[in-house]
Amino acid sequence: MAFKVLIKDISNKKEWVKTLNQPIFFIGKSSGNEITLNSPKVSSRHARVMVRGDKITIEDLKSANGIFFNNNRIDRSADLSFGDSVQIGDFIITIVGEDYEVDIKEEEEEAEFKFDPFAYVRPFLAPINDFLEDASISEIMINGHDKIYIERKGKIEKTDRKFSSEKALVAAVKNIARALGKEVSETSPRLDARLDDGSRVAAVIPPCALTGTYVSIRKFSKKALTLQDLINFGAITQDAIDFIELCILMKQNVIVSGGTGSGKTTLLNVLSSLIPDNERIIVIEDTAELQLQKEHILRMEAKPADKKGRGEVTIRDLLHSTLRMRPDRIVIGEIRGGEAFDLLQAMNTGHGGSMSTIHSNSPFDTLSRLENTTLQSGIQLPLKAIREQISSAINIIVHTKRYEDGSRKVNFISEVLDLKSDMSYNLQHIFVYERTGKDESGKVLGELKFTGNKPTFLEEAKKAGFVKKGSFLDSIK
Repeated sequence: MAFKVLIKDISNKKEWVKTLNQPIFFIGKSSGNEITLNSPKVSSRHARVMVRGDKITIEDLKSANGIFFNNNRIDRSADLSFGDSVQIGDFIITIVGEDYEVDIKEEEEEAEFKFDPFAYVRPFLAPINDFLEDASISEIMINGHDKIYIERKGKIEKTDRKFSSEKALVAAVKNIARALGKEVSETSPRLDARLDDGSRVAAVIPPCALTGTYVSIRKFSKKALTLQDLINFGAITQDAIDFIELCILMKQNVIVSGGTGSGKTTLLNVLSSLIPDNERIIVIEDTAELQLQKEHILRMEAKPADKKGRGEVTIRDLLHSTLRMRPDRIVIGEIRGGEAFDLLQAMNTGHGGSMSTIHSNSPFDTLSRLENTTLQSGIQLPLKAIREQISSAINIIVHTKRYEDGSRKVNFISEVLDLKSDMSYNLQHIFVYERTGKDESGKVLGELKFTGNKPTFLEEAKKAGFVKKGSFLDSIK
């Protein structure tokens, strides 16, 4: 059964119509809703509408500003008839029959709508609104109402912007939380949220924040970087990309490691373009950030517990579900805790080609960090058994580093070998970044060079036909 939804924005008198033929649809400000209302007064998923014959039921999905019918706020749900109108924020919504004649063309909706991921936080962040628009700024850091910093091209700069008072900044954080369907208060002083474009908002208010309210907004790049972009930036070389592509084709398990802000997530996004198109990829994240450049991809996000401690879904839970969904590759956004043990189990039981990121200071430190996170699983295993699991499961470590000039580069590409006789980890570096100095502008100079060490799986790759004759990889003896 088809019907029409009439939308009128009373703030600017704009109108449009959308035809639907599904019995259930959603209204909200995020692009995943059938009816998208781009306004800070509208929650990400504001309402659910069910159409059954002549009966219409609209349900408030715990929105911040509610739904109004006949000038009264709906308690939880309300029954409507065709032609009835409800108000959501500044929008009047009316559902009518398919034959209802309107003068508005449906195409006008697309012409008028411009997606703005910051629409519902912008009204509360007036002092930094232009920073939200500036594509050259990757992060905004608020260290109290009168200290605001930005990261531009990898370097941190102090700005002269400020909020009118600490009270105004706290109010802004609380309003942002409500707009995102969360709550911040003295008893719950932390906010960790994701905007519709993948940008991250993290905030801590007093009493946990000792010198003011702290806010960090990590903006998601609107432009998807490519392998050629990384080469042009000097972050990696073509020979290194050819080697990583071979690792992916050979179903080697890859860990991208590095410090905070070193470009791990960006690199993993770009490397995903090397995965064959015919493979089924399942991505699991604590907070969705990855935008893998593939079509056959299933994305899952962990869910925190509610106020009563119910309903938590961890990365470990999702990983268990994933193993029953026929993945060709499993990608975990970041290894932080006990899910490391489950991922190692998956890697060692036929799920090759898996990928993830982890915070560490070097390739060797990466293995130690994996060891520590595996111990957090609560499963009692001897240290020898854990190290054997790690050395068997992890094949390649791609380590990134952020340099003092703000540039981010691949620092090491290392192969994990069998444990040494004393049960310590054993690595061989395939590529190492050799720094040569700085130019007059302070730019770090150097090159990611092949060490001459032969990957243990190279001969097998040649026999499988993955190495092109006359290529760099073919020349390795």
